[in-house]
Amino acid sequence: MERWTWDEVAAAEIADRFRGWTSCTPRGAMDELATFLHPDFVYVSVFGKRYTKESYLELAGSVTSDAYYVVHDARARVRGDIGEIDGEYFVSAITESGDDLTAHTRFTGTWVREAGTWVCLTHHGTHYDPEAVSA
Repeated sequence: MERWTWDEVAAAEIADRFRGWTSCTPRGAMDELATFLHPDFVYVSVFGKRYTKESYLELAGSVTSDAYYVVHDARARVRGDIGEIDGEYFVSAITESGDDLTAHTRFTGTWVREAGTWVCLTHHGTHYDPEAVSA
């Protein structure tokens, strides 16, 4: 069985792509955001809702411009053209309809390299309380 490797170069590429993704929503750059997501993208939020690429882009497009992400940790491992990234981030975001999406998030994502570019296939977030974890 082929082993997964902690490939520092690929991991940095995937982590950079993820950070690029998180910079799109506050800027309202939905066309750019779409380039980070695979056509078959699936996202399961910290609130348990499942999104397709289209519905995620709709959600992200409804976030107010004062939203921000802080990626605390992102590490990845690869096996060929498949990568797994996990880490932690904080997002502060309110939708135009008033839904509060603010959360400390632990995440896991699957990325695939297509035509030389890493795109996210799946992303799953789990809410956590950093004070409870550090206690």
